[in-house]
Amino acid sequence: MGYPSQLVESSLAHAVQTQSRLTRALECIALSRRLLNPAWRLSGGADEDLSRSVRDRLDHGSLPLAPSRVWAEWGTLRTCIICSRQIVPSEVQNEAIIGGASIWVHLTCLRTWRDETAAYEARQITNQRAYQGDLSAFVREGFTTGTVLVLSHDRSWAGRGLSGNCSVCRKPVSPTEFAYEVLGGLLGHRAYAHPACYRVWLVESIAYRRASQGLLARPRLL
Repeated sequence: MGYPSQLVESSLAHAVQTQSRLTRALECIALSRRLLNPAWRLSGGADEDLSRSVRDRLDHGSLPLAPSRVWAEWGTLRTCIICSRQIVPSEVQNEAIIGGASIWVHLTCLRTWRDETAAYEARQITNQRAYQGDLSAFVREGFTTGTVLVLSHDRSWAGRGLSGNCSVCRKPVSPTEFAYEVLGGLLGHRAYAHPACYRVWLVESIAYRRASQGLLARPRLL
């Protein structure tokens, strides 16, 4: 009876050792991939390098904005979307749904991602107001008077053939022109916007939500 037990214990020990070696090998592969691809380079994983990598990817559109809701559990060897390393069982693994797909991220990577997302949004707000100050002021005033509703999300689809009035400027959206439709609509009604109007609408909605959460000073009407 003792011999089979020894075999089981030995097999379990070998399995643990193999899993450890596999995890290490995958980490080395991920590190090599980052070193070979400048877009993923972390230069040894320093905090500033990780922040710079996330910042660059956000600016280039290759990384979505950090999610506000995640589900945490112990790691299950999923690949982190930020550092591309596996999340081992001894680490906290955060899962979120973005664009209908699941993504996973380390806890420390999530913090960096959220910090850089906040900084990215602040830059977008500043740049948009500098570029289209009058339209931005018009949208902010609409938020105050209730003539323009604040977008609760950034999900929309773009195309031709949309028919209705722009939810920002109130001018007709021609069925032949390019426009955006807000997914789910607003207050039970479809919501459309010209490309320029939608861009300002989205950025000012982000600013409004951030102000409501105390992350940004409430915008002053011009």
